Amino acid sequence: MVELKHLWQKRYRDNFQMQLRYWNLIGRNSGLMFFVYAMILIGGFYYKKWLDLLPAHFPGTLIVSLILTIVCVHAPIRTFIQRADLVFLLPVEAELDDYFRKSCLYSFLVQSVTLMMVWVISAPLYFQSTGQGSSAFFVGVVILLGAKGWNIACSWREQFIDDIVPLYLLRICLSFLFLYFALCHQSWFVLSICITVMLLAGFFLFHRQAAGALLRWQHLLESDTRQAMQFLRFANLFTDVPRLRRRTRPRSIISRMFPVRRFEEREVFKQIFIKTFVRSDDYLGMYVRLSVIGALLGYFLNMGYASVFIVISVIYLTGLQLLPIWSHPFPHALADLYPVPEQFKDEPFVRMVMTLLVAQSVLLSGAAALGARSFVGFILFLCSGIIISVFFSTVYTKRRIRLIK
Repeated sequence: MVELKHLWQKRYRDNFQMQLRYWNLIGRNSGLMFFVYAMILIGGFYYKKWLDLLPAHFPGTLIVSLILTIVCVHAPIRTFIQRADLVFLLPVEAELDDYFRKSCLYSFLVQSVTLMMVWVISAPLYFQSTGQGSSAFFVGVVILLGAKGWNIACSWREQFIDDIVPLYLLRICLSFLFLYFALCHQSWFVLSICITVMLLAGFFLFHRQAAGALLRWQHLLESDTRQAMQFLRFANLFTDVPRLRRRTRPRSIISRMFPVRRFEEREVFKQIFIKTFVRSDDYLGMYVRLSVIGALLGYFLNMGYASVFIVISVIYLTGLQLLPIWSHPFPHALADLYPVPEQFKDEPFVRMVMTLLVAQSVLLSGAAALGARSFVGFILFLCSGIIISVFFSTVYTKRRIRLIK
C-alpha cells in the first residue's frame, strides 16, 4: 500500500515533466509567443476602444455572467487514470479516497487559473456596466472560486451516477443564478438563498445518489484521456507528438460530398488529404468553430478597419490547426503503396490548405464588413485574408513540410 500512497504524486510528476518538455519545444521552435504577445497588445487596445463605444444599456453583467458560468460549469476531473487501472486498481477502489481527493484539488487549482484569466479579461466590461470599483474585483474572485469549488465537487459525484444530464443542467442553472445575482450585487438574503439551494442540491441530489453507487471507471478513463489528448493535439501543432492518438469518425453525409472519382497519380493524395480533413480527429469541427467564432467577433465587435486583425489572426490560427494533417499516419501509411512522386504529395496538401483558408477569408471578411457596414472594408479584409492565406500555404506550410521530411 506504500506504492499506492505515492502513486498520484508519481503520475502528476510524470505528466508535469512531459508537458514541460513540450512547452519548451513550443517556445523555442515556433512563433507562438510572438503571436500571443502581439495579439494581447492589439486585442487590449481595441478592447478598450470597443468598451468606449458600448451604449449605456448594454447587458454587460449578463454577458459576463454567462461567460463565467460556462467556465465554472466545465469541471472535468484530471485523475491520471490509465487503462491498466481498470484491472489493477479496481479491487482497491475503497482505498483510493486520498488519490481522488488529490485529483479533485489539482483540477480545482488548474481550472481556477483559467477562471481567473477569464475574470481578468471580463472585468473591464463588468466595471463599465456596473460602475463598481476595484474592491468588486476581489469579491468576484471569492465568488468565482466558491462556484468553481462547488462545481468540482458535484462533477466528481457525477462520476458515480449514470444519468447526469438533469444534474448537469441543474448545475448550469444554479451556477448562473448565483453568479448573476452576486455580480448584480443583490441583497445578502437573495445570495444566502442561492448558496443554501446549491448546498442542499449538492448533498441530496449529488452526494446522496453517489453514496451507494460504484465509480464509473470506463467513463473516468475516457474523460482523462480526452483531457490529455487536448494538450497533446495542441503540442502537435508545433512538434511531433508520438503519443497522440487518432480518432476517425464516419461523417457519411459530408464524406459523400467528396467521393473518390479519379485514380490518376495526381489525384491520389489529394483525395486522401480531403478524407483525412473531413473524417479524422476534429479537423473539420475545429475549422467550423474557428470560422464561426471569427465571424461573430468580426461582426459584433465592429472595430471598423481594425477588424483586419481579427481576420488575419483567425486565418493564422486555423492554418496552424490544419498543419498536423500532413503528419497524420493515414496518408503516410499508404505512401509506399503508391508510386507517386514527392511533388504529387506536397502540392495537394498545400492547395487544400490554401483553399480552406481562402474560403474562410471570404466568410470572415463578409462578417466583418457587415459589422463595419463598409464595402471598402470588405475589400480590405478580403485582400488581407487572401494574402495571408497564400503566404501561409505556399511559404510557411512548404517550409514546415520540408522540416517534417
